[in-house]
Amino acid sequence: MNLPAITQHLREVVGAPNLSTNTASYVIHGQTPALVVAPGSAEELARVVAFCNEVKLPLVPWGGGTRQLWGRPLATRQFLVVTTRRMKRVLIYNPDDLTISVEAGITLQALEEQLAAHHRMLPLDAPWPKRSTIGGILATAVDGPRRLGYGTARDLLIGIRVVESTGRITKAGGMVVKNVSDSDMMKLYLGSLGALAVIVSANFKLLPRPRAASTLTCFFAQPQAAFGLAEALRESSLTPTAVEYLEGWSPAGPTGGITLLVRTEGLPAEVERHVQDVAALASQAGALQVVRYPEPGHSFDWVELCNMAHPKKVVPNEMTVRLSCRPGELAIALDGLRSLATKHGLTLRINARALSGVAYLHLGGSAEAQRTWHSAALAAQPQLAVIAASPQLAAELPVWGAPPANLALMQRIKHEFDPDQLLNPGRFVV
Repeated sequence: MNLPAITQHLREVVGAPNLSTNTASYVIHGQTPALVVAPGSAEELARVVAFCNEVKLPLVPWGGGTRQLWGRPLATRQFLVVTTRRMKRVLIYNPDDLTISVEAGITLQALEEQLAAHHRMLPLDAPWPKRSTIGGILATAVDGPRRLGYGTARDLLIGIRVVESTGRITKAGGMVVKNVSDSDMMKLYLGSLGALAVIVSANFKLLPRPRAASTLTCFFAQPQAAFGLAEALRESSLTPTAVEYLEGWSPAGPTGGITLLVRTEGLPAEVERHVQDVAALASQAGALQVVRYPEPGHSFDWVELCNMAHPKKVVPNEMTVRLSCRPGELAIALDGLRSLATKHGLTLRINARALSGVAYLHLGGSAEAQRTWHSAALAAQPQLAVIAASPQLAAELPVWGAPPANLALMQRIKHEFDPDQLLNPGRFVV
């Protein structure tokens, strides 16, 4: 079937205002879709996907577009984008039960605004919350600073509904927090980059919004001292919700300094005790200065901190990678990667979840230096994913890191769910 016939059929499914050939805003690694389709319900989305399966037209799920730099270029020349921007309803909300069900296209900020009215929260901390959608957050399994205190989407998700590559709507889990029905299926879709199915809606367990919160920003001369404080926090009885390591940044922008930010949430008396104890530990670790936020004359935006780790577009001459390792090995791993950056003449800025074993490294320099650094870094740290790079490097590099040990199993699962390679083809590990 030719493109005009495809366009006409999809226009009949979603309505003329919800299909566009103006696709310049949906470029992925230099590749432009033929069409952008915006279904308004799970049923419309299922019809779109079923039709794409019938005519063998690949499609790319699109939420807010904040993480379309992830993955490899598409392994196809013609494709369409299916955006969930119209699918943004709250389906079920039980404030007293601490559960909610929402469509995949709702943004994190819009959801948080509704939850705040009942003093509830969903602490996912995704970057760019004004644009990040729930479907995109789940498909990329993106993390945030408060994963230390509240976990990740894997810990908060209790149910999911998806459209498979055939157009069939399926679900796993439910609306009960302790429900374990099909829980493994839920986890399968997390972080799969839309390569197995298109997420339609999701159910979450919620948490009460804390009554108080405070952040201590601890400035150090050397990384070792900052990680010394992080280790002291790990061994203490304190329970911070976030411990973030910054190198080459400050709350006001790049400075080249070393900073450890410690966030505490809870009852006011509990927060005050944590602030005092963390400040004492910071002094023992050799902090040059400790600043508390909020306080008169000072402010700090954790949303902006989260955004810093995730560029929405390719920065010229810069590559961003995500490192995953054992939490206790993070400081040593960063030492090695820092030395490699110096060796190859690259500038380096780091955002790290200091007690979670996750770091985002921003490397500036020539493409050749980035390529050489990545090769050496990957040999030392196999779980090193490229999340932002020039289209050329994204096509050349193993952007998902070294092949996982269960690659053959992942390939079989992909073939079972999407035998014709129509969902985000070529972009994920499989």
